[in-house]
Amino acid sequence: MENSNSSDDESLPTTSRPVYTEENDETKSVETLVFPRLNIREETSTETLAIHHHAANPPLASTKDSEWSMTPQVIRNQEREEAAGFKRRELGVTWQNLTVDVPAAEAAVNENLLSQFNIPQLVKDFRRKPPVRSILSESHGCVKPGEMLLVLGRPGSGCTTLLKMLSNRRQGYHSVQGDVFFGNMNHTEAAQYRGQIVMNTEEELFYPRLTVGQTMDFATKHKVPFHLPDGMKSVDEYTAETKQFLLESMGISHTAHTKVGNEFVRGVSGGERKRVSIIECLATRGSVFCWDNSTRGLDASTALEWAKALRAMTNVTGLSTIVTLYQAGNGIYNLFDKVLVLDEGKQIYYGPAAAAKPFMEDLGFVYTDGANVGDFLTGVTVPTERKIRPGFENRFPRNADAILAEYQHSQTYSQMTSEYNYPTTDLARERTEAFKESVAWEKSGQLPKNSALTTGFGAQLLACTIRQYQILWGEKSTFLIKQVLSLVMALIAGSCFYDSPDNSSGLFTKGGAVFFALLYNCIVAMSEVTESFKGRPVLVKHKSFAMYHPAAFSLAQITADFPVLLFQCTIFSVVIYWMVGLKPSAAAFFIFWAILFTTTL
Repeated sequence: MENSNSSDDESLPTTSRPVYTEENDETKSVETLVFPRLNIREETSTETLAIHHHAANPPLASTKDSEWSMTPQVIRNQEREEAAGFKRRELGVTWQNLTVDVPAAEAAVNENLLSQFNIPQLVKDFRRKPPVRSILSESHGCVKPGEMLLVLGRPGSGCTTLLKMLSNRRQGYHSVQGDVFFGNMNHTEAAQYRGQIVMNTEEELFYPRLTVGQTMDFATKHKVPFHLPDGMKSVDEYTAETKQFLLESMGISHTAHTKVGNEFVRGVSGGERKRVSIIECLATRGSVFCWDNSTRGLDASTALEWAKALRAMTNVTGLSTIVTLYQAGNGIYNLFDKVLVLDEGKQIYYGPAAAAKPFMEDLGFVYTDGANVGDFLTGVTVPTERKIRPGFENRFPRNADAILAEYQHSQTYSQMTSEYNYPTTDLARERTEAFKESVAWEKSGQLPKNSALTTGFGAQLLACTIRQYQILWGEKSTFLIKQVLSLVMALIAGSCFYDSPDNSSGLFTKGGAVFFALLYNCIVAMSEVTESFKGRPVLVKHKSFAMYHPAAFSLAQITADFPVLLFQCTIFSVVIYWMVGLKPSAAAFFIFWAILFTTTL
């Protein structure tokens, strides 16, 4: 796997996010570093920028996102949508006292098979509460529209669990306690907007034989707004422009006609496949994005370009962006507004990104010049990685609990907790109402009001059917072999039961021929079960993106298989029926053909 660390220590100047020169970090307290940044941020926050992004002279020329080459196009697209009546879809995420418990490992282990029938023990276990452990404890934070939060932590520290909670994915846990608000909506109210609260996981789940272009065509077709922006004449024009923009944004336009591939099918490289996963997520047009280690497999320069793209889109469109990275170079780290550090499920720091390093240094930890700030923050609880400043050997915090206690007594903690009333503010209420109106404006009129989808069922069915044929044609060798094999098997079976006599001796022969015809085609149809299960992970991913209803996917499979099976059964029936010498009448033949086709289907 290519290293995604960026060793760039470049400082990317910005007018809205000042860079501090730390002349003497040992003598400066964390408060003197936090409050100037917070006061400046309050005056020129991303909320203020979001309001003025589309003024006559948008104040973007000197911000960090201006370094991304496609920022002007993002601004033009946003201005075009607002001119067409689209309201801004700004939401934000706020959470308090968030604790997640899972069953402990010993709770799911049984001694042996016979222990399953130990009734007294089963009754005792039923009455006793199963042992649980917390994988996330008392987490809190607020990511307003236009802000980016970086979540840092070693593997197993709870980063992915936090992102799942902030993307409203609560299934699979023993208990979830605490409050999570999306705008001013709680997690229950926000469930119907799952297509706007999106998480990009570490896995790249695709149909490997589809090309990159076909994959993106499918993703964009399901997110076409009912009211098109100004200048757009058709759905095809909108999807083509969106697809081209997304491909160019990650620099993979040249892969449009290349298969996505996987470990068995040759296709694009691993880094390019990761970028396809990124742009498929962006195609959802979400308002809250959670990115789980999305730089895995990317080289340092590509990872930095991805972070710049997120910075630009967040500033211009008012997204709330939450990213977890196990390895983040300083070039990426400097693009974030806030940072949250987890260790063993405990939140040992949450605050401005520029103040995190001074805070840890004031506790006695030494930052090595030229090192990644992200690695420094995640290594303060690791005895083999941290370095202690002389004089602090006996009083530095040695574990996550000790660092958490120091953080809770800092002014940074007090300053950040003041943001947690955001869901109750008039600003959050106004933004949430505008968000709901914008989602309803984009939704097809055929859908119910509480639907999370965007396009109508007919459009979903059409897109899924086209994709199903593309999948079949992507495996055309398998498809052709299957048809030829059906013809060959019909010839072989017809030869075995050739010209059976019309008497009692031929009765069993003809019965055997009919039985073989039914058995063979049913066995061939069973081979589709494996293919159906292969597509299940993709279906689950697309359902979380609110792209289409699972019923559209199932009907599309049946619709696509119908003509294929019709051709296959017709060829088989024509050959074996007349070779065996069954009743030579049209009515009898079509009854045989209809029964064979129905059982196969």
